[in-house]
Amino acid sequence: MAQIVALEERQAATVGNQSATESPTLPLLSLKERQTSGASLGIEVLLTSREASEVLKIHPKVLERMAKRGEVPALKVGKFWRYRATALDAWINSRLQLSRQPCRMDTSF
Repeated sequence: MAQIVALEERQAATVGNQSATESPTLPLLSLKERQTSGASLGIEVLLTSREASEVLKIHPKVLERMAKRGEVPALKVGKFWRYRATALDAWINSRLQLSRQPCRMDTSF
C-alpha cells in the first residue's frame, strides 16, 4: 500500500498532465480523495491503466495486454481497462505465494 501512497503523491504533482486517452472532463483527484468519495457510496474506485501500471512499475500498454490475455484482474469499461486496487494487491500476493521455492534444493545422484 506504500506504492499507492507514492502514486497519490505523484498524481498531486502532475494534476494538469492528464493524457488524452483518459477522460478529459473529469478533474484528476488524488487516489485518497477518489477512494473516500467512492467509499461513501459503497463502491471501490477503479484505477486507470496508467495508475495501475505505476503501482506495478510496468508500462501501461504491457498491463493492458496482460489484462486482455486474462493474466491480471481487470475490467473493460468501454474501450478503457480499469483495475481494483484490492484485486491487484490480492493478485500480487497470490503470485508471491506461487513463486516461493526453497533456496537450496536437495539432489541425489
